[in-house]
Amino acid sequence: MEGVKVNVKAREIIKPSSPTSQNLKIFKLSLLDQIAPPLYVPWIFYYKISSTGRKESNAIETQERINHLKQSLSQALTRISPLAGRVKDNLFIECNDEGADFSEAEVNCPLSEILRRPEVGVLDQLLPRDYRCSNPSMELMQLAVQVNIFSCEGMAIGICALHKLVDGATLSFFVNMWGAINASGGSAGDSFTPFFPGSQLFPPRDLSVPRFEIPKAKCITKRFLFPASKIAALKEIVLLANKTDIIFSPTRIEVVSALIWRCMMEVSRERSGCLSPSIMTHVVNLRPRNDPVPLPESASGNLSWLAIAPAPAPATEKSPIELQDLVKQIRNAIKTIDKDYAREMQGENGFSLMSECLRQVGDLVPEKVEVFRFISWAKFRLHEADFGWGKPIWVSTAGSAFKNTIVFIEKLTVGDDHDHGIEAWVSMDEQDMSIFEHNQDLCSFVSLH
Repeated sequence: MEGVKVNVKAREIIKPSSPTSQNLKIFKLSLLDQIAPPLYVPWIFYYKISSTGRKESNAIETQERINHLKQSLSQALTRISPLAGRVKDNLFIECNDEGADFSEAEVNCPLSEILRRPEVGVLDQLLPRDYRCSNPSMELMQLAVQVNIFSCEGMAIGICALHKLVDGATLSFFVNMWGAINASGGSAGDSFTPFFPGSQLFPPRDLSVPRFEIPKAKCITKRFLFPASKIAALKEIVLLANKTDIIFSPTRIEVVSALIWRCMMEVSRERSGCLSPSIMTHVVNLRPRNDPVPLPESASGNLSWLAIAPAPAPATEKSPIELQDLVKQIRNAIKTIDKDYAREMQGENGFSLMSECLRQVGDLVPEKVEVFRFISWAKFRLHEADFGWGKPIWVSTAGSAFKNTIVFIEKLTVGDDHDHGIEAWVSMDEQDMSIFEHNQDLCSFVSLH
């Protein structure tokens, strides 16, 4: 997609519409917030916007729309004031109303061109920050927004939120709240009441807190689409292979994760001539697992944890890796993160439990054990973020600085298209990707674009 240019023409700081009261100036981080790495989570929301056909009128309408977004963002920051603050010493956020970064950019092509064949290098330009954050400073801006105006009937809102306060569910809640405030002129904001239970459930520690460190590497990201029909075929394969053993119907995420895990393991086998040991991690939302009462989606902050599963050993070095075996490993690992586990994380041994989990993953890196990291955002309401001109026609992430990372997003259904498929955004070493994307097993179940 040569020739696509994104020109940032304005940038300013948006502050909360009302100052944060003195008793709310210090926001305690939870232990889960402390553990989270200081990196940006990138998401882009794409909207088709009808125009009047007159260039002058379109320009006026566009600027009014942007000004309205600034105003509603200011109101939204008042409701989640920590997003306008800065992290201090990895212990708390100083809610000093410093604000969020807001950029305006113009794109020299129609939105349809981006959607027809998305390229990560172009999508990266629609973001306000480099998500490959290398600055170890904790005093990073919590939130940055870039509104991109396309040459024809389109807008994309790129968001980078610092992981220190935001997980997938929190970002989904915030964007839907911001959209509702923008669409209603502010009145709908009262129906969104965020709260932060993290520091009470997982109290912060003054001692040295283990970080969830992911080694950075030069890698390439590609998007793979799994249609619903292919996912159904994968499920059928798993069920037929275990007629007498398996007692559950695998989920979409389980079977797609298992297939990608297997194909990634085959990459290492082809690269080195032997099968390298590996583990899989899956990010698990703790909100529905809270005991005694599940937490609602308005529960904000980092409220997620890792399910970890080792790859089952094949019978021989050349034996095939059975899909159903990987599905079982994934399901059993995720089932481990239940209400009892969540309760234990909140108890006296919670710090030790979390520290041991992170060490377990970290210690494997120098031992040449490959770690494949899965994150699913498929159940979040990202595609419902309506700013007043309709729901997004697409939602995407962008690239990644972390290899062997897979992010799942719900495939958007448009018009008569009711294909509830899954998009997998896969980041790998460039040489490994060239092997992975040509895996015959993978190719029979996916569409690259």
